[in-house]
Amino acid sequence: MTEMSTRTLSRIISACALLAAFASSSATASAQSAVRGPVADGSMSGLPASPRGAYTDPPQGQTGSLSEASATLPDAPGMGIGIAGVSSSANGSPTQALGSSASARDSTAGGQAASLPEASHTEKYIEPGQAAPSLAASDKVLLGLRDAFSPFAAVGWLASAGWEQIVNGSPNYGTDRGAFGQRLGAAAIRDATEGIFSDSVMSPLLREDPRYYRLGPAHNFFIRAVYAGTRPIITRTDGGRTSPNLALLAGTLGGAALTNTYYPQLNRGATQTLETFGGSLGGSAVGDLVSEFYGDVMHLFHLGHD
Repeated sequence: MTEMSTRTLSRIISACALLAAFASSSATASAQSAVRGPVADGSMSGLPASPRGAYTDPPQGQTGSLSEASATLPDAPGMGIGIAGVSSSANGSPTQALGSSASARDSTAGGQAASLPEASHTEKYIEPGQAAPSLAASDKVLLGLRDAFSPFAAVGWLASAGWEQIVNGSPNYGTDRGAFGQRLGAAAIRDATEGIFSDSVMSPLLREDPRYYRLGPAHNFFIRAVYAGTRPIITRTDGGRTSPNLALLAGTLGGAALTNTYYPQLNRGATQTLETFGGSLGGSAVGDLVSEFYGDVMHLFHLGHD
């Protein structure tokens, strides 16, 4: 089994239960809000807040048509959504038809967001409606270091090493107890270096925003899944414009190349490096999916705060 499949499957296992549980709940909520009314105010309540000073309201009369289907994948805040009934305005701000049930749901989300404090300069995951400050280069360095060694990252190391141990996949250290320890160490080094290269090094150089902005339950399951799954390749610049996620792509490739210094000889070389790179991108997508839906699943099982 290739590195790409083992890395991705190790994280998919930890995400499948969360997504399956939430999908049934989201389907019910979507059915209740299927009937849409006219546009309320040209904005979508509950969208993640923009960094201060980075975004402005669209000029009057430049909002898009409700029947228009944008080719742009979701990007929050200021996203274009390729789904009938939802479209982008001239400057990328979304418009959505709101029915009575959807309005009530969005109002509730907006009320909860209003009580959230402003995110810190080293916080990577931004809640819907939460104010997010602009980041200096030093903020990104600290953010990357903090995220690389967070409890969430450690869970990823364990899941990756555990799956690689079960299938005896790359890196091929064997299947005994010592091999698991080696795989765990390799997973920690690989994920940490990829994250630090992406967030702490490349993000400041390329002036890209390394944070993940959750869409939240004000949006349907499909939109949120597409949005989360595409964040490894789509991001925003510091100025708020949608951009290819060059920082993550370059940082992940750099971290994958570094595995040639500590992986077994069998798992070194250009082909193995590219497989590691592809597996890491898949793992990043799964991680963003978990981040997007984790809070909903916890709430579904009454494990979160009201």
